[in-house]
Amino acid sequence: MRINSRALDYFHPKPWDVIADQIGRYTAHHSPFMAEIVDSIRACGAAGRLAGFMSMHDLAVTPVPVPSQGPIEVVWVRPQPHSGAPEEREVLIEHYAPTGHDDRIWRPGTEAVVLFWRFMIEKFGIEPNRADNRDGASAS
Repeated sequence: MRINSRALDYFHPKPWDVIADQIGRYTAHHSPFMAEIVDSIRACGAAGRLAGFMSMHDLAVTPVPVPSQGPIEVVWVRPQPHSGAPEEREVLIEHYAPTGHDDRIWRPGTEAVVLFWRFMIEKFGIEPNRADNRDGASAS
């Protein structure tokens, strides 16, 4: 029984190179931090520990292995509309928990990568592998 949760009933992961391509075509031009998050996942060795898919401009992430049925705990990364330049965009990161104890934080896009890794560590216990990337900063 699900308790007032927005956790997903299904999760169809895509390979990270496909997600990177989708972000490059549809999201990176107006929200560059989305590409930075995916680059960070791939660069720090977390691609084998995290599964993801894109929903229009949003990125959904959950730990591997992905359960075959819900409720599935997920973190959504959502670029927020803004009339300013891409570097002024904001990000909304939401954690949907099967317990209904969902969490959300809205911050400037410049904080997106660090905030993403904070959610991965706090919600899933997944940290980036690289020694020079422990604080969640984007790996180049």
